[in-house]
Amino acid sequence: MKPISPMLAVRGDPFTAKGWIFEPKIDGTRCIAHLFDKIELQNRRIVKINYRYPELVEALRDSINLLSDGIVLDGEIAVFSKGVPNFTALAERDHQTHAIRIDYLSRALPANYLVFDILYAQGENVMDTPLLERKRLLQEVLVEGELITIMDYVPQIGKSYYQAALSMGIEGIVAKKDNSTYQPGIRSPNWIKIKKNLTADLVVGGYIPGKGHRKQYFGSLLVGAYDSKDLIYLGRVGSGFSEMELGEIKKQLVSCELPPFSEYPEFPEVTWVKPELVVEVSALEVSFHGHLRAPVFHRIREDKRPIECGIEQIRGVKKRV
Repeated sequence: MKPISPMLAVRGDPFTAKGWIFEPKIDGTRCIAHLFDKIELQNRRIVKINYRYPELVEALRDSINLLSDGIVLDGEIAVFSKGVPNFTALAERDHQTHAIRIDYLSRALPANYLVFDILYAQGENVMDTPLLERKRLLQEVLVEGELITIMDYVPQIGKSYYQAALSMGIEGIVAKKDNSTYQPGIRSPNWIKIKKNLTADLVVGGYIPGKGHRKQYFGSLLVGAYDSKDLIYLGRVGSGFSEMELGEIKKQLVSCELPPFSEYPEFPEVTWVKPELVVEVSALEVSFHGHLRAPVFHRIREDKRPIECGIEQIRGVKKRV
C-alpha cells in the first residue's frame, strides 16, 4: 500500500450553514493509519511513526472489526491532560527516539488516536465516496476503545459549536462539506479550520542572541512563510519556550552566511540559519507592516516541510501576484 498524503483545510471564520458538518479541531499530530496485513502509522510527511506510539499499534489491532480487512484511517494523535489536548506532552512523545523512554512514556503519557475519516474499507478505495457515507463506513469497521475514538460531529450549527468548543478548552473546530470527497494532498475549501487566535506553521530563518539564562540558547527566532520561492519575514518569536524546547531548537539550527528571507529589517546582531526548522506560532493579529503582533511559540512541527508553510496562512498578509 502506497503512502497517502492527508487532505488539508483552508482557514476561515465561524459560520452556520446547511450541507456542512463541524468537528473539534484537535491540537495533535496528523496520522494516517494503514491496517492491512500489518499496522503502519504515518504522519503528514509520510514518515512511519509506529515506534513512537506502540500503545496505539496495539489498540488499533484490538479495535478493528473482525469482519474488516484492508482499512486506511485518517485522524489526529493527541495526548490529553484534564480532558483537553496537551501539546507539550505530545511534543515530548514526538521527540523521543530511545526505546526505553518510549516504552515508559507510552504508559505515563499514553496517546489517543481520534479518527475522523476512512479512506479504504474492505481493501477498496472509498475516497470518492461522499463524506457522510464514509462516516457511516467508519462506524461499521472501527470499534472504539480506551485509546481509539471516532471523532464526534454536529451538522449545520457551526457558530454555537465553535463557542462550545472554546469553552471546553478546545482550540477550534473544522467545518466540512457533508458531500465532499477525500482529496489527498490537497488544501481544499471543502474543509475549513476555524480557530480563535491566528496560528501558523512558520519557518525559522535566523535568531537573535539570548541574554542571561538564555545566553546559551537564543533570545528570539526570526520566522517567515513562503510566497512561491520567496521566504517572507513575519517577525520575531521570543516567548512560549520551555527550557527543554530551547535546547531542542538550538540543536536543530544550522548556521548559514546569507539571510534566507527575501526582505527583512536590520538587526544589530543576528545569526542566519538554513530554513529547515518549522515551528507553530500563535499571534493576536497581523500588523499594518505585515508582521505578527505578540507572537508566541507553541511547538516544533517535525511533521511539516518548510515549503508547505505558505503566506496564505496569515490573514492580512496578501499573497503576491
